[in-house]
Amino acid sequence: MKPLGFLVASVPVIFALLRAITTGTDFRYFWLALASTLGAALILVTMNRTVTQPHGTMVRIAFALLVATGTTGVTGFALGGGSAPALIVVALGFATCSAVGLGLALRGSRAVG
Repeated sequence: MKPLGFLVASVPVIFALLRAITTGTDFRYFWLALASTLGAALILVTMNRTVTQPHGTMVRIAFALLVATGTTGVTGFALGGGSAPALIVVALGFATCSAVGLGLALRGSRAVG
């Protein structure tokens, strides 16, 4: 599961890289990928001790998705994201990849359990 998790979690960075290559000037998506990854990682690691239900990993991933969407959305807004619907789609997409990917990659480790 770890290789699949890391592959899924790297999608926002790959998207940012493609965007930077195709435009030559737009590097904002790297900041969004970073915000998404940090938001998801923060929750997945810190909630390890507080969520102990049988489906604890799913609870952590769901909460990480919410937080990562928020951090990505706020970062996009701060960077001057023009269209709110487009910003929401990008934030949700990046957050989904980060939360699910890191959740899979960390599943079974001591960091997430």
